[in-house]
Amino acid sequence: MQTTTQQQIARSVTIGRTLIAGSAAGVISAIAANLLAWGIIAANDFEFEMLNGVSITLSAFFANVIGALIYRVWLKKSSRVVIYYAILSLAMAVLMTVNTASNPMEPHIGAVANPLHFAVALLSLVLIPKFMQRAAAAVSKKG
Repeated sequence: MQTTTQQQIARSVTIGRTLIAGSAAGVISAIAANLLAWGIIAANDFEFEMLNGVSITLSAFFANVIGALIYRVWLKKSSRVVIYYAILSLAMAVLMTVNTASNPMEPHIGAVANPLHFAVALLSLVLIPKFMQRAAAAVSKKG
């Protein structure tokens, strides 16, 4: 059950502001994931064809945009949106890690990809709720 304030916040977040929040979180996550991947690859002298800056950037960016859209839907339906989003984010990171461990595309790819899954999930878990609250606050100040 939502309070009146939560319902007002949920109604005030537009799809445009949701996409901006997801994009901002996606850019930050993509930069962080690329830096982490570069560090792990450089430290271990790995080389991958399929795991590169473009694939990491696109994955991190779109995971956050989709996450923001899901967060917006849940924001309108539940007062526990942050808890549900935390469960979803971490569950997706675990599932991606299990998939990478079960079906490695290249040798040693899990040593790089698995930390990236959790880094992007944790950044999304922190940034999406924060940016969505800012989006709601910006709308309420205008109106």
